[in-house]
Amino acid sequence: MNKEVNKKEVLKESFKIIRSRPIILLPMIILVLFSRLQDYLARSYIDTPDNIKSIEDLIPVLPSILAYFIMSLILLCIIYAIIEGIYSVIIKNMLENKDVNLGTASGLASKRTSALITAGILLGFMIMAGTLFFIIPGLLFTIWYFYTIPFIMLENRGVLDGMKGSKEFARNKKSDTIYFLTIPFLYLFLGSSIAGIVFYRVSIAYYAINIVLDSIIFTWYSVIPVYVYLKEFGRW
Repeated sequence: MNKEVNKKEVLKESFKIIRSRPIILLPMIILVLFSRLQDYLARSYIDTPDNIKSIEDLIPVLPSILAYFIMSLILLCIIYAIIEGIYSVIIKNMLENKDVNLGTASGLASKRTSALITAGILLGFMIMAGTLFFIIPGLLFTIWYFYTIPFIMLENRGVLDGMKGSKEFARNKKSDTIYFLTIPFLYLFLGSSIAGIVFYRVSIAYYAINIVLDSIIFTWYSVIPVYVYLKEFGRW
């Protein structure tokens, strides 16, 4: 099934979902705060030289930096995949006019924990590796597998089968998916830039605003693929 996607409508309606039920921001706020905690712990865990004059000064601590970066990325990808699994249930219930219960949605997502964890690790590594070596493969992987979690959660598929379903689903939606990935990022960049100008002397306000912005935008990123999937297949 390949219905024409109204890109502006998708962004508008998916964001309206967040506005109508701001409680669904809670899981992403927790993830964003956790990522900030990781940044703080990194400075405590890695003993970087006081005076860094060249890349050579970092060589002694480079293994620690890489190890911490990889471990942090894996953990964030796992948590993000689980949260997106929770959102898959929540958005489906909202569009079907059912009760929105984070506890119930979390319980349903927990039944698919192993698949979500595996998907988070696999997709995280693929996108990271593709981006590090060549930008284009990283972007292509992101487009292909943008819809993986809804397939896993809402069709009870395995990881590889969910990835296959996402790739087939995204085949005729490449430009649409790029649009869905780009516009929220531009809002995030613009909002963060404005906050930086307005609150450049009040660092704690700038820090707090960025936490809120990150939480909203990454929740939006999680809602969009579920919304597109449900709209495509007429599941509400």
